[in-house]
Amino acid sequence: MLTRRDLALGLLLASVSRRLAAQPALTQHIGPTVETDGSTHYAFDHFRLDSVDRQRRYRIVIGTPRRKPPAGGYPAIYLLDGNAALMAIDDSLLAEVVQADCPPVLAFVCYDNDLRIDATARAYDYTPARQDDGAEEWDIPGRRRSGGAAAFLTLLSGAIRAGILEKAPVNPGRQTLWGHSYGGLFALHALCTRPQSFTRYVAVDPSLWWGEGFALEQARRFAAAKPALSSVTLSLMFGTAIRARDTSARRPTRYVMPDGAGKQLAASLATVEGLNVRLQELAGLSHGQTLGASLPLALQEVAQAGNG
Repeated sequence: MLTRRDLALGLLLASVSRRLAAQPALTQHIGPTVETDGSTHYAFDHFRLDSVDRQRRYRIVIGTPRRKPPAGGYPAIYLLDGNAALMAIDDSLLAEVVQADCPPVLAFVCYDNDLRIDATARAYDYTPARQDDGAEEWDIPGRRRSGGAAAFLTLLSGAIRAGILEKAPVNPGRQTLWGHSYGGLFALHALCTRPQSFTRYVAVDPSLWWGEGFALEQARRFAAAKPALSSVTLSLMFGTAIRARDTSARRPTRYVMPDGAGKQLAASLATVEGLNVRLQELAGLSHGQTLGASLPLALQEVAQAGNG
């Protein structure tokens, strides 16, 4: 028997299904979005700021529900690759989300350009440093630097969060970080290094292959340290479509994930006290398709969690 939750999720998924047929290239430019077209359910605002090293500029787009906020403030969800997330959300999805008891503020963390995905900027911001000596690291030698995740997490939980709190009535104790691919890798890094930065992490098809399985090893070390957390949730989502192995120079490493890497990651992190781990398969979806498909699920999850 279908539950009310099943029906709600079905409606949410239907609102993005038409976008799953084609997979846009990294060079795709952003077009009209709910921010530019306007929404009857969410009001949009934005602000800009630079990275500490002045090499990257961000535009933070804030969507606030057009309804009275709860006494403690709205929950919030930070969406990495903000331009891509904006392109994957439409007003019909927002119409469903805003009806929840506690709809979230949407914080799209965009690079301040018209690229759907800024491959160079995210390769630096979303990847952890692998060396302890501070030496310069490269995602693709001579083309894409890596290793800036710690600095970006400081910016995200500091100046970016402060700017969002100035623009919207957000509950500081109910904040979610969502990331896909490299963004999912970053979400796992944030969880394993500063777990109380957010109360909920959503890692969608995270790049577990990166750095020869760096995230898997980092999670293992994090769990082995036996930290005691306070009510933190991790939602792991993986597409099940089989991808051909990429042996071209486009992929920085030839590392191949072990079978069941996602389940291995979930099992390792499930041993951490106070961490609730949820593993969900997105049946039949490719890596690219999981971005759009995960968003209605994540927004519904955050809205249901509310301020409780």
